[in-house]
This record gives sequence, structure tokens and C-alpha cells, in this order.
Amino acid sequence: MRRQALFWTLCLLISGQALAQPYDFTVVAPPSGVSGPVSLNAQTSGTLIGNYDPDTNPTGTRTKPGLFGSFGPTENVPVDINIGAQVGGTLNRQASGTFQATFDTSLNTIAFSGLSVNFLANGAAVLPATVTLSGQAFRTRNPDSVYPLVVPITLPIGSLTLSQFEVSQSAAGGGVLTPQGGGVYSFTAVVPVNLSIAVDLFGTPFATTLPFALPLQGTVSITGATAVIDSLQTVNFAQTFNPNFDIPPFEFGLPTILPPGSTANLIFDLVLDEIGFNSDLEINLHAEGTLVPEPASLTGLGLASFWLCLLRRRKR
Repeated sequence: MRRQALFWTLCLLISGQALAQPYDFTVVAPPSGVSGPVSLNAQTSGTLIGNYDPDTNPTGTRTKPGLFGSFGPTENVPVDINIGAQVGGTLNRQASGTFQATFDTSLNTIAFSGLSVNFLANGAAVLPATVTLSGQAFRTRNPDSVYPLVVPITLPIGSLTLSQFEVSQSAAGGGVLTPQGGGVYSFTAVVPVNLSIAVDLFGTPFATTLPFALPLQGTVSITGATAVIDSLQTVNFAQTFNPNFDIPPFEFGLPTILPPGSTANLIFDLVLDEIGFNSDLEINLHAEGTLVPEPASLTGLGLASFWLCLLRRRKR
């Protein structure tokens, strides 16, 4: 009996009649989307200097290290500075994308391929931002102000735009199916992806790609040539890296400290020493799929192989 069972198993495998069926899926929004807190922290070091130029901007801001002493009418001296940027808020955006999932209901497995999901499908996210200044105390002219920096000073600077937040599959991924009856299965899976993030940092676009293992769990409903996947998963992600990236010099209007109420127009020349990304997001994916037709040539070959096995068995 064991030899007979093995024979029929091999025949099914050879004939391609195993129950592995691929479906092409499209992520549908709503309800697909992402929501929850997200934060980005950056640490930079370098110099700042007023935007004064004796020829092209004679009324511009001038800077000089220190709080006291002389300040000549044309002096404009660089100041050593460290700047930290803190960005945080609640992300609530829709998602779009595509992928292929293959269900093997004989082995109770699910395999994912080509997964690509954009978590900013309905536009970029704008998040409030602050900066923290530390380093040399300095003063300015046009306007007249001092920045003591005895302790780090935190200032609101408006907002930062998160312009890219998406994942693309980087390697084979999959998991297990658990039958629930009536063509419905629960599943758990892990898909290796590259997480791509792009922001506008200090007026300069910055983008990075990070490897990440995306967990997925939910239900699959299979009805003939159509299938539906629903997945609701909380994903925690935290990573810090050191790009040592030279930010091109940029001009920025820094609010004055003492006295407040004015703006010092400064040129920053900074190196991005460290950047960290942290999120605790709920990812909701609703995807609708259609069965990928098997090529007629392969179907015919599989049936021929199966009948050949059957005829050989009967001859015995």
C-alpha cells in the first residue's frame, strides 16, 4: 500500500496537478492604508554664517562667535554649530500596490512574489518639525540678537514633507495557511522587502532604502478564479544609521532668541552625521486577486503525463 501511495503522489507531481494556484492581486484603497505615530531624528554638525555679502547683499545678516566684544561693520564669521532635527506626528494615508500570491491548499502554504506597496497613495505626508541648536554661542547683526546656547535650544521650524514611504519585495517570502472552511483560510507570512523613505531635510531632499522583514497576517477567501486577502498588522520599525552625508549649503531663516520676534537669515554648511526612523504603524491591506491562467501547453503536458502514469499502472 505504501508503494502504491508513493506512485500516485509522484504521478500527481509529475503531471503538475498539485494544488498550487497563483493569483495576481491589486491593493484596494480604501480600506487599505497605514496609520499611527512616526518620527524621524537627524543629527548634523558643521557651521553657520550670515547671508551678508558686501556686494550682493549688504543688508544681510552677519554672525560672529561669542556673546561680547567688538563686532566690526563688515564682520561675518562662521560659527561652529550642531543641529538636531526632530520630526514627529501621526501618519494616516492610503495604500496602493500589486503582488502575486500562490496558494497550495494541499500543503497549506502561501508564497508571495513581486510585492510592491506605496503607503502614500493619496499624497505626501506633512509632519511638524523642530530643531535643537547646540555648539558655540554667537550673535548676529541685521537683526541684532544673541544665541547663548548655554544649554541646547529647541525651536519650531514648521513642517517636513515625507514624500516617499513604500516597500518592494527583495527575496522570496511566504508562510502557512490554516483552513477555516468554505474556501476561507487564515494565514501568517513574512516577506523580505526594501523600505524606501524620502524626506525634505533642511531644504534638501534626502532618500534612503532599508532592508526590512514585513510581517503579514490575516485571512484569504478563495472562490474559484477570484481571491481576497485581508491583513491587519501592527508593525514596529526602528533603525538608526550614519550616512556622513554632506548636505549642500542652504539658506534658512532662524528665529531670534534674545530678543525674540525677528529672523536671522543664515547659511548652513552641514554634514548629516546620524538619522533615525521610528514607527509604530497599523498596516491595513485589502487586496483582490484573479487566478493566473495556466498556459494551455503546460496543461496539456500535465494531463498527458498523468494519463501515461495511469496506463502504465493498468498494464502492471
